[in-house]
Amino acid sequence: RPGGALKLLHPQTGEATTLVDPGPEGVVRDPDVHFDGRRILFSMRTVRDENYSIYEVEVAPERGHAVVPGSLRRLTNEPEASDIDPCYLPDGRIVFSSTREPKYCHCNMHIMANLYRMDGDGANIHQIGKSTLFEGHASLLPDGRILYYRWEYVDRNYGDAEGLWTVNPDGTN
Repeated sequence: RPGGALKLLHPQTGEATTLVDPGPEGVVRDPDVHFDGRRILFSMRTVRDENYSIYEVEVAPERGHAVVPGSLRRLTNEPEASDIDPCYLPDGRIVFSSTREPKYCHCNMHIMANLYRMDGDGANIHQIGKSTLFEGHASLLPDGRILYYRWEYVDRNYGDAEGLWTVNPDGTN
């Protein structure tokens, strides 16, 4: 549904501060806070028929995590694909899911995504996953591996078709 902004919840007061407003037709999803607490990655689209791109914004903890003016930047911009679920890696790169190599769920033709990696500035995008369906919701394990869920269509119902997988940031193992 449209209208989802990136907000900061203040637990002591219960108040929420809007950090990024995508507009009345836009949606922000998948936030990931950098290790230093000064940057936030997220996926966003500003209109309903637009694909998602990955953005980053800088915040100032010393100013109540207010957005640093002019710091919002778009890291991906692939008009024919959606880039979602970004996650910071310790070496400065970012892992994310993308529909750049489209695949479709066999039962309803819903588009699926695979894992990709890019530099922190959005350059050098490289596919690291090659599932036949969906790889997403990446998070970082303490040893540096990426934990993600992978949907495999192997004659099971949809509820338990997503298993947890791990991969090294370079796509090995």
